[in-house]
Amino acid sequence: CLLMEPNQEFPYWKRNLVLAWISQFFVLAGFAAAMTFIPLFFQDHLGIESENERGIYVSMFNFFGVLGYAVFCPLWGSLSDRFGVKIMLLRGSFVTAIFFPMMAFVTAPWQLITLRLVTAALAGTTAACHILLAKGTPDDKQGFAQGSLTAAVCAGSLVGNMVGGFFVDFYGYTFTFVACGVLYVLSGIFCLFMKEKKIVRVQGESAYVKKIRNYRKSPMPQFTIGVWLMLLLYSLSSLVGYLSVPYVAMMIELIDTTGRPAYWTGIICSISSVCALFSGLIFGYLADHVKPKYLIIPVLSVIGLCLIIRGVADSLFVFGLFSAFASLVGSGLAPLNLKTLAAATPPRKRGAVFGWSATFSNSGNMLSTVISGWIVFTFGTKYTYIISGICMFLMIPITMYIYYRIMHQPYFLAHAEKVFNKKK
Repeated sequence: CLLMEPNQEFPYWKRNLVLAWISQFFVLAGFAAAMTFIPLFFQDHLGIESENERGIYVSMFNFFGVLGYAVFCPLWGSLSDRFGVKIMLLRGSFVTAIFFPMMAFVTAPWQLITLRLVTAALAGTTAACHILLAKGTPDDKQGFAQGSLTAAVCAGSLVGNMVGGFFVDFYGYTFTFVACGVLYVLSGIFCLFMKEKKIVRVQGESAYVKKIRNYRKSPMPQFTIGVWLMLLLYSLSSLVGYLSVPYVAMMIELIDTTGRPAYWTGIICSISSVCALFSGLIFGYLADHVKPKYLIIPVLSVIGLCLIIRGVADSLFVFGLFSAFASLVGSGLAPLNLKTLAAATPPRKRGAVFGWSATFSNSGNMLSTVISGWIVFTFGTKYTYIISGICMFLMIPITMYIYYRIMHQPYFLAHAEKVFNKKK
């Protein structure tokens, strides 16, 4: 029913939402089909047997991946403000489709890590879709749109984990990486049909515009304090939340007694993705109607508890159950943060802001990969979960303070009625 409501100011938002959903479904299906099993690829294809040594290589692989995102996302975000988001999506989809299959033919760890850096630098399609929706969706539908896109990411991950586990187990890594490239091509095809609202530039410059242009000579963008605080939150959340993410397959390998870690990794990650899909839709709706301060504490508490339990789990059932529960609750953070960031940012700056949000998020991921690699090398894989869970509880007061400051910024207060679809 919501998609049938007309909107003259944003004529293409429904069309773009559907196409972005399908596009990112294919992207994440391809990504998850290959990336989830990289720890096993290091062992089976490149001969890295030691858990500690493999932890270092997995850390480096993920570090250079997020480095590519962090460095280039602001560039792609700024270019999207100037040339449009659609061309950025086409670039990311079709170029990445060429480089991803090359990973199947590497013969040394440094080759795989280099290709990860290149693909990350050239990709960024999910961030571009978030920018497209942030710039072309009504303010009172931002939570729904961003939550729906989060659901697409989760749905794609679901299919990718399931299909990837099956492909790796039965057909090998080469077939899996090639299939990943094909899915990226399909994503680009759907991006061809997206439309963007044309921005009519006003002739002449006011004194205010000239002042802004002078600010742009600064090496750092001139964002409001609310936006900078939100970017800081992105970095801290990624630092804490990403500690255990690269090591799911290794944790399952330690627990598994059947000798089929790739198969069970695919199954558990697929179930978690199903839960995350529903979480994105549910929290996307709640983000439009409920203040975030009522959701932050229970969400972070559940995530922290689930991480600790997963770290001490000694069976696949317990690990899988709490992985699913963590995804059911934890994936609601993305639409909450995206909704709040969009609400604190004027539409004309959302491309640059969302590009920088990806940079801050990936800067947290980079530091997280370094710390988690050291944890695995020194203490073992399970401690990445335990330490991440403890830090998640420490994030509660920090997150609450940042949200309080953001929701008392002048721009946010001026648009509160549109933000939450009701008067405050």
